[in-house]
Amino acid sequence: MCDRLPTLKELNLSDNKLSGKIPIGLFKCKGLQNISLDFNSLEGILPEEIGNLTMLRTLDLRGNQIQGVIPQQISNLTGLRVLYLSHNFFTGHIPVTLGNLRDLELLDLSNNDLSGTLSSSERSFLSSLANCSRLTALAFGSNPLISGYLPPSIANLSVSLQYFDASSCSISGSIPGEIGNWNVATYLDFSGNHFSGAISDRVCNRNNDLRYLAVNDNQLEGKLPLYLTNCSELVFLNVADNNLSDTFPHWLGTLPQLRVLILRSNRFYGSIQSYIATSSFSKLQIIDLSHNEFTGLLPTNFFQNLKALKEAEYVDNGNWYSLVVNLTIKGLELEFTLKVRMPLLTCIDLSMNGFHGEIPKVVGELRLLQALNLSHNSLTGPIPPSFGNLAALESLDLSFNKLSGRIPSQLTNLTFLQVLRFWNNNLVGPIPHGKQFDTFENDSYRGNLDLCGFPLSKECNNDEIPERAQDEEDNGNDNGNGNGIAFIWKVAMMGYGSGMVLGISIGYIVFTTGRPRWLVRKIERDLQNKVSGWFGKKRLSPRKDEVPQLV
Repeated sequence: MCDRLPTLKELNLSDNKLSGKIPIGLFKCKGLQNISLDFNSLEGILPEEIGNLTMLRTLDLRGNQIQGVIPQQISNLTGLRVLYLSHNFFTGHIPVTLGNLRDLELLDLSNNDLSGTLSSSERSFLSSLANCSRLTALAFGSNPLISGYLPPSIANLSVSLQYFDASSCSISGSIPGEIGNWNVATYLDFSGNHFSGAISDRVCNRNNDLRYLAVNDNQLEGKLPLYLTNCSELVFLNVADNNLSDTFPHWLGTLPQLRVLILRSNRFYGSIQSYIATSSFSKLQIIDLSHNEFTGLLPTNFFQNLKALKEAEYVDNGNWYSLVVNLTIKGLELEFTLKVRMPLLTCIDLSMNGFHGEIPKVVGELRLLQALNLSHNSLTGPIPPSFGNLAALESLDLSFNKLSGRIPSQLTNLTFLQVLRFWNNNLVGPIPHGKQFDTFENDSYRGNLDLCGFPLSKECNNDEIPERAQDEEDNGNDNGNGNGIAFIWKVAMMGYGSGMVLGISIGYIVFTTGRPRWLVRKIERDLQNKVSGWFGKKRLSPRKDEVPQLV
């Protein structure tokens, strides 16, 4: 290869279904500056001869089946700026000599079987990276054999650090408050470890650019620090599956960009009723308060403030994304481009708490909501007919409450509904029929002995005739129901067929400016994986469009 191409500087064979070992002859091309062999099926080891390519600036081997150790000779590549080794089968200790790569800007070792003990010792690979003053992104998550603790000296890492992923390892101790010194960090992921103690006040002890903070699936205790309000750009906060004990953090409502709040499986308690005028949560699109000890009524004002679940925001701003909509008007199919800021995933989960009282009617105003789970509480009264306005709803779970009355026939307007659970309530009368409701089986209604009609075997009496005709007439006179809502939803959500993956990524990344491009794409991939995992969707392998790339 190199004999015929003596001046070869760049080799890009990514995503080509290549197999076999990396040819040893490649390492004779000493003029190479960029190698991209990502997303193939290459196997074998990374040869020691990699150290011969001293002109190399970018090495991208992610998404292959390469195994063995990371060769020490890689530290000879002193001009290397980008090193992707993620999603392979590398084993052994992470070389301390990576600290010799002083020009390194991006290092991604995630999703391997690498080992290492983090500490304040200079023999720790993490400590050695303090030499890399240009480091912008560091990822070593999903290497379960990485253990030890994060030392305070972690603050010595590059002042340019924007992205830090230490998730799904076996790291213990406390999360050092010194991470608050990373002024330009936008993405911090400490989830899935053995961290303990309280979340330090110093994480957000001054204004910074932090947008994503995940500390879920650890053993953290205490309260959420009020200083989180200093992270005024925060979009995503996940503290699920810890031992936090606190009242509902109303003060987080002052964060103007917060869109995802996950407090699941802790010991939060008390009412979520807020008397703070500035506690609005107007941008929230995913709210998970499930598996806690919240009590009291579901406050009307809380749902009224969720403006991002009511209306799509249309703007002319290059930082937001476009939806291409095809509409047939007067027999002609025309294409429209809409600027819209709205993810393809919206959810409220308040299940497994102690809420009581009636469900507020204003919940029916959240017409962009896709999943609503109020199960396992002590809610009473009827199902609000206003739920028929939830035109985007795909999943509704009201099971294990004390709801009574009839199932509103307006719910047949929910043409996107795929999951319906009314288990173990006190509902009575005929089950509405028509549209999506005709697809649900007996299991959706179990534990409601006084329900009747299809699909149940229990027939309704003559005095239990569904009021379908009247409801349809009412819907025809109400612009807030029926086809009007369906049309608005189809316009706002055009492109849904491209899949949840794209929606999750775009939905959470609208806060970025799009620079640097590789960082945006890396955050997209990780956000998508985290949220997909949260909803129980397993990822088998990364795809090329889901991981970071340089442009």
